[in-house]
Amino acid sequence: MSNLTGPEGTIPVPDAEQWAKNWRTFLETSKQPFQTRSFLLPIYDFQNIIKFNPTADGVRAYIGLEDPADPTSAKLMLVPTVDGKDVPFIEGNGKDVAEGGQSNVYDLSGACPPNCGPGPSLGD
Repeated sequence: MSNLTGPEGTIPVPDAEQWAKNWRTFLETSKQPFQTRSFLLPIYDFQNIIKFNPTADGVRAYIGLEDPADPTSAKLMLVPTVDGKDVPFIEGNGKDVAEGGQSNVYDLSGACPPNCGPGPSLGD
């Protein structure tokens, strides 16, 4: 059985691909306005990106939807890059998901709204 997870804060690569597809589909087909104005990202996402990707030269952020019809299910997914190319699996692992590779796509973000913290934030 494949290990679809990686370090804390990662999500399975197939989930990330589906969420990104859901976002693109939502933009193309929905008449609903997208209301998300911010995402809260856990610090360990960044700590693990640095720890598990020492040769990374950047991080690409993707917007996705867990539920293709619900804009409040918005997610911001972070994927390290090397030479400008996405690295969706842990470097040096040499395996893709079919071979048991570990995910290198980070997301435990909370979209605001609906997950807004107390008090004012930028843009309020």
